[in-house]
Amino acid sequence: MRNASSFLGAEFKMLVWTLLILAHCVTAHYVFSRFMFNNGISEQWQYVRNLSLGQARDSGLWDQYMPFYELDTIDIRCGRGASASGPGTSTATVTAGDEVGFVIGRSADEFILPYVMYHNGPGFAYLSKSPSNVELDKYEGDGDWFKIAYFGPLNDTYWSTRDQTGMNFTIPPTTPPGKYLLRVEHLYVRPQYNNTQFYIACAQIEVMGPGGGTPGPLVRFPGAYKYEDPGIFVEQRIYDWPLSGLLTYQPPGPPVWRG
Repeated sequence: MRNASSFLGAEFKMLVWTLLILAHCVTAHYVFSRFMFNNGISEQWQYVRNLSLGQARDSGLWDQYMPFYELDTIDIRCGRGASASGPGTSTATVTAGDEVGFVIGRSADEFILPYVMYHNGPGFAYLSKSPSNVELDKYEGDGDWFKIAYFGPLNDTYWSTRDQTGMNFTIPPTTPPGKYLLRVEHLYVRPQYNNTQFYIACAQIEVMGPGGGTPGPLVRFPGAYKYEDPGIFVEQRIYDWPLSGLLTYQPPGPPVWRG
């Protein structure tokens, strides 16, 4: 039989632990600053375009790993400031059909390793080919994009991205060869207008292979998403804990091109 002091001590520890978890879920912002290819993981910002500082609405703090909210600016392409941060970024050579991915390199909770996605929501990956007359590190992503991956719910109550260190996916096997921006994003979906959080990054890659495919549907950023999209301005039950109704989620943007 436990005495009163030990019982209260256990309750206090449980309360502190619960509050820490809740605080962590609120402030667990992150950046996908490391690129995975050829069975290895790069250094931060080696192949991923660097981001400028941003402010989180929930905390007011400024840093690179703070989320992005606005759908009608060029920063929705590759993240804050990344349209102009190509110079100095290396280009990774991959083969169509290869598995590649993005790994979280920094988090608001830097004492926790490994860094993981603590926010609830889907993930996506897109490609945009640089025009032949524009060097990839100068390409601002103002051309056409096509979606190549979608990370949705595992079931009606749990996202496949939850607690993962990053997102891995396959470059479609018939992707036309060339130099591309490879865009990844994770959404922390919320039931308020213009309040969903976007975690976006772009890697610079050169795709090798025979090609032969015709990617599509093609979209542009900004323009592919609207604030009113049901996959961005979500139902309350998709946000409230415990989550429910995830299997009814409608992802924004075009369908995935499998190549």
